[in-house]
Amino acid sequence: MRFFTSLPLVVLAGVLLGCWPWGGEPLLAQTDPGEWSIEAEVGGAFFFGNREQNHFNTRTQIEREDALFESATEFRFTYGTAPDADGNREIVRRSWVADSSLDFQPNERVRPFVSGRMESSFEREIGLRYDAGAGFKFDHRIDRDNRTEFSVSLLAERTYSRSQEVTSTSDDVSLARFSSDFRFRRTLWDDRVALDVRAIYRPVFDAFGDFTFSSRNAASFSITEIVALRFSVRADYDAGAVARGAETNQDGQVQVSLVAGF
Repeated sequence: MRFFTSLPLVVLAGVLLGCWPWGGEPLLAQTDPGEWSIEAEVGGAFFFGNREQNHFNTRTQIEREDALFESATEFRFTYGTAPDADGNREIVRRSWVADSSLDFQPNERVRPFVSGRMESSFEREIGLRYDAGAGFKFDHRIDRDNRTEFSVSLLAERTYSRSQEVTSTSDDVSLARFSSDFRFRRTLWDDRVALDVRAIYRPVFDAFGDFTFSSRNAASFSITEIVALRFSVRADYDAGAVARGAETNQDGQVQVSLVAGF
């Protein structure tokens, strides 16, 4: 059965109960001011000749950690245009993603977390997709920028296609997915170089051949204390994209951008 939209709520309730401070010090005594991290990224690509193209991308990430919680929020936007066969400029890429997660007991190596995500994609024919869920994360860290994370969770998802003519695909209904997320972050040479590798695999609960996969591999080179030059490769696969009217199930891009971190 595909429809398990209430199951993540049960998991979420169990996570919240498990994280409630039943014993130990009072809640206010455990809090601290916390540590903030903000990163802003802007990049673009311009191609000319037989197939002129312009691409623009931006990304903002905000992270905060204290004794009780660790939160991360990310927003990405990509926009690209190119001329068609008649020379008229058309949109070839337009997508945005808003992603947020909240980890409980961040000092523990294995800890519960909840997450939520919204996205839209012109090239993958997604009018709106949103999901929410809960799970557990394994985190081996030296510090915030040198850590290896692996998480598993259960998500409830809803996808609305951009095409009004497509009404019979599985992505036009609510469904449940497993999610496995691997991320590796490391700094080298006195923090002048930063590596960030991430891969996310999300199959449908009872149909593992129906899945989404995304990866992001980035290398950042410091220019000043707060500004860096970043080279990144993104790849996305959505098994339901063609059924919604997209040209292909896979999509990728190479980005060069400037990053400011605080």
